[in-house]
Amino acid sequence: MSNYIKEDVEIMLKNHLKNQAKLTEIELKKEEYTTRLEYAGTVYDEDTDDEIIENMQLSRQAYDSVHSNTNKISDKVLNTAINYHKEKVHTNKEDRQFLENKITELNILKGELDKKIVRVENMMIPLSSEEKFVIKTYYMEKSKWDYVSQQYCIEFQKPKSINQLLNIRDSAIEVMLETINTGN
Repeated sequence: MSNYIKEDVEIMLKNHLKNQAKLTEIELKKEEYTTRLEYAGTVYDEDTDDEIIENMQLSRQAYDSVHSNTNKISDKVLNTAINYHKEKVHTNKEDRQFLENKITELNILKGELDKKIVRVENMMIPLSSEEKFVIKTYYMEKSKWDYVSQQYCIEFQKPKSINQLLNIRDSAIEVMLETINTGN
């Protein structure tokens, strides 16, 4: 693998928070698809015949007394006889293959995002607190240099000019490049 350059590191830093948000969203979707996969193709057939008939009749009792001008059958005995088989074997017809493919796709995306996030967090480890502050405020929060300068003064109780902050940023980027290019 070739060595990373300053621009590569800057892109990683600017995308870090977005990548974290994407990772969270992927994990939520993966959990949803996994839950749906558990029920996909499930046949619900554990009730006895008497329980099915009783549940069908109980669920329709509230509607027996209501008069309707539709052609719908309102006789609960007839409804039970007509719909009994459908109620007995209810199948969740969600496509298992589609769900499995989505989960696989999400796992691949999760792996890629995990690497990007861990790489940025690893590059930040050797930085001083001042360097971390400048990098996070400028790149990750996408702030302008005058705002970084104001926040730096508040955080560290000492003013720094924009040129001094640029020097802190440059030294931090050098340390980060040294870290990420280890082993290349």
